[in-house]
Amino acid sequence: MVVSRDEQFELKRNALLREAAGAFAARGYHATSLDEVAASLGVTKAALYHYVRSKQEILFECHMRAMDLGDQALEHARAQPGSAFDRVVALARRYVELITGAMGRMAVLSEFDALDDASKEIVAARRDRWDRAMREMIAEGVVDGSIRPVDAKLAVFYLMGAINWMSRWYRPEGDASGARIAATFSELFAEGIRARSRADACPAGERVSPRESTDG
Repeated sequence: MVVSRDEQFELKRNALLREAAGAFAARGYHATSLDEVAASLGVTKAALYHYVRSKQEILFECHMRAMDLGDQALEHARAQPGSAFDRVVALARRYVELITGAMGRMAVLSEFDALDDASKEIVAARRDRWDRAMREMIAEGVVDGSIRPVDAKLAVFYLMGAINWMSRWYRPEGDASGARIAATFSELFAEGIRARSRADACPAGERVSPRESTDG
């Protein structure tokens, strides 16, 4: 298959972004220089400027790609059959699968405060839209009875806090695969929001038999 010049450019740019994001995650944005990124790619710093204008642009693009993956996960979840609970869990699982996939090192970043003001505004607006969409999905689950009454805002913060912290420890070459991490994260999240039956909601020591509940 013949790859066009534009496709070659995008492939090389993505490789640069992945390498830079991996360095940002490992050493921090401010502690990582473009010289170090260039050296890890085996190119000159001047060559990097053919693909990006600055380190700040790399950080911004990484955040935007992360939001692209979040939108993909949201679309995937909305297409799932079943209850709102099923869709919320599908969203959590798919998002982790995507950010630990081929683009994972580029997407898993938490250096929001290092963005310039204009970039922060753009990223924050996208993040807020995604956040509201997930909260609405959780609220739907509370209404249809598939999700126990929870604070949707805190539930989203809980999940995204765990995902964002992955930038500190996740490595593609590590022992835990992306699929395993996604399955575990979504299972733990599911157990936290799943609607409880009356029997489950009542502590074992306080359960009464139907006969006891009708006596006296």
